[in-house]
Amino acid sequence: MRGVPEHGSGGGGLPAPAVSGAAVTRLLFTANNLLAARRQVLMLASKAGVLSQRAADLKLALHEILTNSVRHGGGGGVLRVWAEEAMLICEVSDRGHLRDTLAGRRPPALDAEGGRGLWLAHQLCDLVQLSSSPAGTVVRLHCRIESGRAVAGADTDPVDSGRAPTHPRHPTHRAHRAHPTEISGAWPPARPAPHC
Repeated sequence: MRGVPEHGSGGGGLPAPAVSGAAVTRLLFTANNLLAARRQVLMLASKAGVLSQRAADLKLALHEILTNSVRHGGGGGVLRVWAEEAMLICEVSDRGHLRDTLAGRRPPALDAEGGRGLWLAHQLCDLVQLSSSPAGTVVRLHCRIESGRAVAGADTDPVDSGRAPTHPRHPTHRAHRAHPTEISGAWPPARPAPHC
């Protein structure tokens, strides 16, 4: 993946990680290895002490961003992961360019062709940073590390079970699933939503 931009190489990009290069895991990804990249991040999240529910949220957000890179960023990119100041940070960089400076910061219209991936990432992560220029786009997903804290009533499902996350801010949280007829056709849509 020659020419894929990484963490703020000048021109308004994001600052370099505040950790040594050895503490940053770097993976090249394409459509062929998205599952392996996602599993690697889940392993790193577990080692860093991210609670399983937060890791499930990160998994979904990361999937959306990686898929966007494959579809709109030249077929793949670079994924970098590191821990910094009680946060696990996943950085996705590719050759794509976003023209909308508010991408992901406002809910997409119900009939919109795209825009759901970044918006969903903003709902699931503690912080999402984005830098885009004609040279490429960098997205950083921040997930708080809360190692050692027991959460009352936390979902104990395996993180990579393929089930929808059950985070309280997420529309498919169990409290919202108590009466399926109430959310019929709401979220998630019956057919896959187009990505931004």
